Amino acid sequence: MTQERVIKALQNGPLTSHEVANLTGMPQATVLSTAKKLRSQGILTTGKVKVGKFWLAQYTLTDAAPKQPSKTVFCGIQTYGIFSKAEYAVMKQQATRLFGKDLSKGISNHQSI
Repeated sequence: MTQERVIKALQNGPLTSHEVANLTGMPQATVLSTAKKLRSQGILTTGKVKVGKFWLAQYTLTDAAPKQPSKTVFCGIQTYGIFSKAEYAVMKQQATRLFGKDLSKGISNHQSI
């Protein structure tokens, strides 16, 4: 979800890390870590901008950035392609271990207490 929020914030043009944090309502540390992951995936580029006497990171989306996030279904829940295939596999393993059954067929409202 955080990657999707950062991508949506940057679709109108380049923003500094402080502006992205204010626009999305996320802490600046979360914005920085999310931007680092998006930069390693090649979705955004980073530059330095001097604002007053401080240097801030300025983020810009690349042409390879998805304009509309792709929708995928995982365990019956609509997601938007923000996780890799390996991350989905780990989430499925953890859910299976936690609930003791395979949840990939869908989620029901039945709860055993």
